[in-house]
Order: sequence, then C-alpha cells, then structure tokens
Amino acid sequence: MKVGTDFSGLGSPEMALDRIGIIYDLIFASEIDKFARRSYNALHNPKTFYNDIRSRDHKEVPQLDLYVAGFPCQSFSQAGLRRVDDARGTLFYDVADFIRVNQPHVFLLENVIGLIQHDNGRVFQAIKDILSNGGGTINGQIGMDTIEDGLGYHIYYKVLNSKDYNIPQNRERVFIIGFKRFKEFRFPKPIQLSKFFEDVLEDSVDAKYNISEKLLKWMYKHKEKRGSNKANLPTKKISHCIPAVYGRMGADHPYTDKGGSMRRLTPLEAWRLQGFEDSEFYKVRKTNSDSQLYKQIGNSITCDVLIAIFKKIYHDKKL
Repeated sequence: MKVGTDFSGLGSPEMALDRIGIIYDLIFASEIDKFARRSYNALHNPKTFYNDIRSRDHKEVPQLDLYVAGFPCQSFSQAGLRRVDDARGTLFYDVADFIRVNQPHVFLLENVIGLIQHDNGRVFQAIKDILSNGGGTINGQIGMDTIEDGLGYHIYYKVLNSKDYNIPQNRERVFIIGFKRFKEFRFPKPIQLSKFFEDVLEDSVDAKYNISEKLLKWMYKHKEKRGSNKANLPTKKISHCIPAVYGRMGADHPYTDKGGSMRRLTPLEAWRLQGFEDSEFYKVRKTNSDSQLYKQIGNSITCDVLIAIFKKIYHDKKL
C-alpha cells in the first residue's frame, strides 16, 4: 500500500498504520517546520521528505493508496470558497490540487471544528463541493453540482472526539474521508473510556513544571477569555479526561498533583494524551526542547482516533 502525508508533523497516521499491522510503502512525507522534520525523521523513514507542499511537483509522486493531510486552518475568503480557484493562496488549495493530480484511492483530511462554522458554514460547504462535485457523493448522498471543477470523490465527514476512543482528552476535530470509488462507510463508534487522566501522569516530576502564582493568575485570565474558568483539574478517575491539549508549554491544563503542588503537564504526559508511546517520545526527546515537544504534540492528530478510522476503512468486512 502506497502512503503519503502532507503537514506530516510527528507522523500520527504512520504510527496508527503501524499499530494495526498494515504494511505500507511510505512514498513521501512533507513538513515545513525544521524541528518537526527532525522529530519525524527520528520516528519514520520516508522515501522522499519534502519541505513544502507548495513547491512539490505533484506529477512526480506515484498514485497513492492513502493520502493524509491535516492542513492548517488558514483564513479563507470572507465570501466563501465557491470554486477551486477561490481557494488559491490557502493550503487547502494545494491539498485539493495534489488530490486532483495524484488521484489517491483514499484520502483523509483533518481540521479543527471551527472550520465547519467558518463564514457561516460557506467555507466548509465549498470544501465539500470541491472534493465531491463532478460525480461524487457526500455522506452517501448524491447532491447537486455547484461547481464545474470538482474532484468527484465520495466523501464522508464527521466530528470525532479523542475521549470517545479511549484517550482522556476532550479534543474535537473534523475528519473528511474520501474514496475514489464509491464505498459505504461508517465512522467508528465511540468506545467506553478505560484509560483515565491519572493513568497518563508520571510518578515523579521535576519541580520546574510547578506553576508560579504569577503564571497561574495569567492562566485564569486567559481561560476566562476562552470562556472557561476551570483551571484546577482533578486527578480522580471519575474526572475521565481533560480539555484538548495545545502547544503552549503544557500550561493549558494545570492541576494539583499528589504532593499538593499546582503544575502543568510534562511533555511526556502531553504525548501520552495524544496516544503516543513512551518509546516514541524518548526517540524525539533527545533532540528537542520542551517548547518544541509541546508544540509538536499539540499539532498532532490523536493516534487512537486514526487507528479507529483505519480499522473501519481497511479491516471492517461489513462495509
């Protein structure tokens, strides 16, 4: 199976395929951030590693069986995208252009849920039109073509939460799956959470991760702006999970540890909350600062969500 990923980050899709035993040929990865590239190389071995999707000659890439891109959520035209041409200047255009040229058998796109409501939903509708118009379907339904230059894929989309796939993190993302040939597809059902927040915590933590009173006051103020006044997170199993992990030095979710100190997540704990294994963390830890480790894991796709999706695509015989 030929696989390629753009905005590759730490390579969550590659990790997920490895975990479920799918044998694949990693044709290429692509990552513009030099620190993330260093981390990716410590974990994976792509045949070709591009610096930037925008400078790649798409024609040189063999047709893929699976293409994955967690493209950044850039600002889109306030008028909403109505054609592929309207998407020029956004990284989504480059993703769509690659799909147009390469014609992968399956693609998976991921983004923040804010994309769905951007510009009152017009942007997301245009993205769906670009991907499906010209012979494709949306969630199994044939729609009316609104553009002439769509890609003609059969797409399915849904918002999935990491906490529904045994990761104690309340992280919602929208996933779009596209099939070149029509295929009935259902997103994986939620599973009961059996891994809890306290299960990812380290037994012994350096005091440098303790939070000063000055920083704590800033965090309370920042969380109020984000519409949340919850800064102290419980460690009991009944708490289930924490809010989504981002990349700001692990301080998004302070909590009181067993010793009574208010501290932030360690980089290892943040990696565990994205489904990465400790061995993978330590391979990358050697050449990265804490700030880079937080940033990279905050930008990653949760491995366990991808595992559930890939199982439905490649292992579910009922579909």
